[in-house]
Amino acid sequence: MKMSQNNLDSLKGQNPFKVPEGYFEGLTERIMAQLPEQEPIEKEPETVSLWERVRPILYLAAMFVGLGLFFKVIAPDEEAAGDSQFLLVKADAEANALANQEYNEDEAYMEFLEEQYLDEMLLEDIENN
Repeated sequence: MKMSQNNLDSLKGQNPFKVPEGYFEGLTERIMAQLPEQEPIEKEPETVSLWERVRPILYLAAMFVGLGLFFKVIAPDEEAAGDSQFLLVKADAEANALANQEYNEDEAYMEFLEEQYLDEMLLEDIENN
């Protein structure tokens, strides 16, 4: 006896799955016949209490109060803004003082160079005459 091996090439182009004839005809009726009969359940209308109506509005109000407090803490008040302006003015004054000091040092150095240059020119004039 020959043993046949599972060879996919021999099944190429063939559909190995088959559906019995007439399976899909009347399928819906057969399924519906197997389901038990149930009467529709009538629901009582749900009553909504006052708390369930007011709760979303209270949550919204609490959220706005929380945001207001949050920004009150973060946002500087008038006194803190005045203090920061004072610090800015003080820092500007210190920067101006530093710039003036540097300008004075530069000016003193330029005067020194002018004196040196004039002294050299005078010595050259004296030597040439």
